[in-house]
Amino acid sequence: MRELHLSRRADNDLLDIAHYTVAEFGPEQARNYRDQFRACFRSLLDNPLLGRSAEDIAPGLRRIRQQAHVVFYVPSDAAILIVRVLHHSMDFERHL
Repeated sequence: MRELHLSRRADNDLLDIAHYTVAEFGPEQARNYRDQFRACFRSLLDNPLLGRSAEDIAPGLRRIRQQAHVVFYVPSDAAILIVRVLHHSMDFERHL
């Protein structure tokens, strides 16, 4: 079974998303959104090619949409590395 790893930047992205969601929509919605990210990450562990290629940004990089965010990750035989979790309206190349 693959392991899940989050980069420091991805971890910070998720914290920022949680704080924003609590402030704007309340703690219940933040918990729901957290659970949706967890389900997305589990799906990637089971099927690492689920997302589409983002090699136009970086070699080996893939992306998958999760609600209003895009999860950028690099799969390997042993692990999935979550690189960033960015809002879909952001300039991805600038933030990766």
